[in-house]
This record gives sequence, structure tokens and C-alpha cells, in this order.
Amino acid sequence: MKSEYRIRTMIYQFQKELCYYSQVQLLATCPYEKSHYERLIIARTEELINFMKYAPNTSTERNGTFERQKEFTLEELATYDGTSGRAAYVAINGTVYELSREATWGGGTHFGLYAGKDLSAEFTGCHKGMFQILSKLPKVGILKK
Repeated sequence: MKSEYRIRTMIYQFQKELCYYSQVQLLATCPYEKSHYERLIIARTEELINFMKYAPNTSTERNGTFERQKEFTLEELATYDGTSGRAAYVAINGTVYELSREATWGGGTHFGLYAGKDLSAEFTGCHKGMFQILSKLPKVGILKK
């Protein structure tokens, strides 16, 4: 339990730093300063990815790669709405995807849709079975029924 708290604290710190670097980069007027913060964002993101791969009790190995295995209820999913620096997750056909790095989902919204929900019907209605769109997104878990 203590190690899980430590891991969550470290992940929160990564997210906080990445959010700060992104905001400063957006506000910077000097191209060198923008470049500096872009390099910091890339470096910290790589550190976070490596940390998540090898953090104890947070990943399981499947087919030689590490994937997060988490079950989300609709209430838990709702907390990942992409606002106030939180990650943006949506569920589609029982799989939970992260949309935080997708430019079209800035602020947790996309053409009137909001992150933190099961958007299976909306995805099917809009994209008509184009599931290759989802193959590019990180899977972070599954939705409990």
C-alpha cells in the first residue's frame, strides 16, 4: 500500500511538471525558450513512460509489452475528464482509451463531446466502424459493467 501511494505521488508530480512546461511553452515568445520547454516535455514524458513500464504492481506484461490493466466504473471514468490538468479518458466498446495527447481533445472536449464518459454510441455514429482510429490511442483499462 505504501509503495502504491509513492507511485501515485510520483505520477502526479510528473503530470504537474508536464502541465507547467506546456503552459510556459505556450506563453513563451522567444523561439529558444519554446524549444527549451519542448525538450523538457519530451524528456519528462520519456521518463514517465519508463517509470510506468517498471513501476511495481502497476503494469502487467502481455506479449512482451507492458500495458496498464485497470478496471474503471463509470464514476471513476468521470474523474478523467481532461479538465484542470487531469488526464482525458473515454470508453469505447468496453475499452478505456487515453486522449490527453490528442490535439482534437484539448481541454477534454471534442465537437461537443466530453471526456470521462462511455462514448461507444457516439463513436460508432460518427466514425462508422473506423476502428483504426482507436489503434493509435493508448489503452489504459477496461470499463466495468
